Amino acid sequence: MITTIFIGLIGLGIIIFIHELGHFLVAKYFGITVEAFAIGWGKKIFSFTRGETEYRINIFPMGGYCRMKGEEEFRQALSAKLDSFTPSAGSLFYASPLKRVATFLAGPVFTFLLAVMLFTGVWWIGYSYQTYENRIIITSDYPDIYGSEDLSPAAQAGLQTGDYIRSIQGEPVETFSDLQQIISAQPEISLEITAVRDGNVLSITAVPRINRSTGTGYLGVGPYIEPVISHVQPDGSAASAGLKPGDRITAVDSTPVNHSIELYRAFASTPGSSELKVQRGQSTITMTYIPRYNQQGLLQPDFSFQLVERQTPDYNFFQAIGPGIAESFETFVLTIKGIGMLFSGSVDTSDAVAGPLRITYLMGDITSQGFSAGFRQGIITLFRLIGFISIALTFANLLPIPALDGGQILISLYEAIRGKMISPRKYYILQMIGFSLIMFIFLLTLMNDISFFARGG
Repeated sequence: MITTIFIGLIGLGIIIFIHELGHFLVAKYFGITVEAFAIGWGKKIFSFTRGETEYRINIFPMGGYCRMKGEEEFRQALSAKLDSFTPSAGSLFYASPLKRVATFLAGPVFTFLLAVMLFTGVWWIGYSYQTYENRIIITSDYPDIYGSEDLSPAAQAGLQTGDYIRSIQGEPVETFSDLQQIISAQPEISLEITAVRDGNVLSITAVPRINRSTGTGYLGVGPYIEPVISHVQPDGSAASAGLKPGDRITAVDSTPVNHSIELYRAFASTPGSSELKVQRGQSTITMTYIPRYNQQGLLQPDFSFQLVERQTPDYNFFQAIGPGIAESFETFVLTIKGIGMLFSGSVDTSDAVAGPLRITYLMGDITSQGFSAGFRQGIITLFRLIGFISIALTFANLLPIPALDGGQILISLYEAIRGKMISPRKYYILQMIGFSLIMFIFLLTLMNDISFFARGG
């Protein structure tokens, strides 16, 4: 747990540092004095001063700030109820509105560029992944396994178990992972699907539903997994029965099985020992297998099936920049769609909205799992996760809420068009409105986080 939280804090700290660094560098470029550059909030636990800036690490690590010169002048003008004031050189308010726009915009831009760099690194390093072929099972055909008796969108569209999916909206589908990626990004959108059934090419239109817990598209399909053994756990029931890698299970207690779901259904109908028919090379072998179940009564197979292994293209660094940029923009667009679904009520906010506590925990937990699979996989997992969160924070900071970068940009643009500053009192009121809204969102996400951990994560 401590390691998980530590990794999460490091990841979140990187994002915050880069964001504030953007503000810092552009402010310095335009001659704005940065009085403090801080990671975290609250009481400082470490600091040093270089030139005109105090660099701080504060005790509460869920944020950061760049404090620029001008706060004291603004406070005095506010106390004196002045409609305007003359800022001194080096003050944020001394800079022209467009320079302030650039300064406020720099944070989100740097955060977005961090995501581009990380996604580029992922494509440059390259990775292999295991998935299933592009053949599907219709989940509503097996309500006892998938737990829902509603007709799935795939079944309503006319897709059938055993179909191969060749393309969606003209985009090639080579694996089940390709299918998941395309479908999840396009809920409630009419999709043209090219499928192959018994050698015949079919054109089918399907509309994925919205999964309310995730906001992603749901078609109601699972992978069609051939019951061919790839691995057998030593000293388990499968090993005792005599199963070996390469074996194909063809029947359970005389019930033919064509894929993994039929196999699990056959086991469920005979919870005791089962007689398996296995094709091994040119021979058919009969063996007795005793399935194991967990405390919830769910089957715990001690064997696994063969997967399809894919490798990303072998890009050099410069070739990886294109996919890195593309993935960053695709993620940004998906973030906008996701926020739209939250406000439309299509998504359950209790599951979809995470606050800083859960983000920190999940970042550390997922990264730890990645490193448990190897250093290379851990780095890829960390890069990709920080990239996703960077995009989300880029969007969040650009929202037109006073006290956020997006709100400050709007105020500065208004002043540029108007030709003069708004009064300190109006500026203060806008800031308080923005701060109150941010605190409301913070408390909402904090309650969601507490509920998440109370449910066991």
